[in-house]
Amino acid sequence: MNPSDPMMTAVYVSRFGGTEVLQTRQVPVPEPEPGMVRIRVAAAGVNYADIMQREGLYPRGPKPPFPAGFEVAGTIDAIGPGVMGWESGMPVMAFCAGGYAEYTVTPARMCLPVPPGLPVTDAAAIPCQYFTAWHALFTLGRLSAGQSVLIHAAAGGLGSFMVQLARQAGARVVGVCGTAGKSALALELGCDAAIDLSATPDFEQAARDASGGQGYDLIIESVGGERLDRSLRCLKSRGMLVTLGVAARVPAMVNTVELLANNWIVAGFHLTAYMEDTDATARGYARLVELLGAGALRVVIGHRFPLVEAARAHAEIEARRTTGKVLLIP
Repeated sequence: MNPSDPMMTAVYVSRFGGTEVLQTRQVPVPEPEPGMVRIRVAAAGVNYADIMQREGLYPRGPKPPFPAGFEVAGTIDAIGPGVMGWESGMPVMAFCAGGYAEYTVTPARMCLPVPPGLPVTDAAAIPCQYFTAWHALFTLGRLSAGQSVLIHAAAGGLGSFMVQLARQAGARVVGVCGTAGKSALALELGCDAAIDLSATPDFEQAARDASGGQGYDLIIESVGGERLDRSLRCLKSRGMLVTLGVAARVPAMVNTVELLANNWIVAGFHLTAYMEDTDATARGYARLVELLGAGALRVVIGHRFPLVEAARAHAEIEARRTTGKVLLIP
């Protein structure tokens, strides 16, 4: 490190563990290598995957010490050799390695333009959760008008996008939430019905009742453990359950005899592989711009924390006290 190098604030995971392992450090401002851009970060998205990475539970995740965060929005302020189509001053949203920082570098191919009219800070809510919602519902789940979908954590950052996109597609949407307040938000966003787990002793029966006893064409599940098993039994014949998280920290075991007997489909989802489907991603981006332009999509940002309070942001998500997207602001 050269004493004359410009420095910045960044948050690192020093070792696997609880929120105490998140350390704020002063490190040199990175320089973009060939094919990369540097972004002055306006906001970093906080995702449940960040918590799993911090705990060492994320499949093929980074090894500590590593810079935290993988999703930002901001303004390009430096361009590496060989980059075409991007210029300094352009507002972008991007995937990266080390987003909890004042600056980050990332391959130019990992950037998307901030949609017209959307504040650049708010755009940090888009990359991970909007495209997870898009690909899980439509690229993998093939949801269409007239079908029914059950969405867990419907008032969260991911769930809030899923509810709106599914409703815009003409599906019947039932949301699962942890509190009455979150259920109210899910209904406001477009759910036909919302299940408040704090007031529902039997989730499985409540979910069946909310479907009119018909079951669901598609279920998006992110909890794991017993919740996945109970959700599975709410599918229609030939229905699909998409699992994209293990918030309960307990992997579920699927009974394959039940799958055979009911013609159920269980699919795992990891966003990286789906973002590589450039045609489907382009369709998702076009739909994002269309819906935002029409005022038909709400970007729900529930909480904004200073960058140096990353540990508090993680703690609030783990305690399930958040709704919508959680952002860190440098």
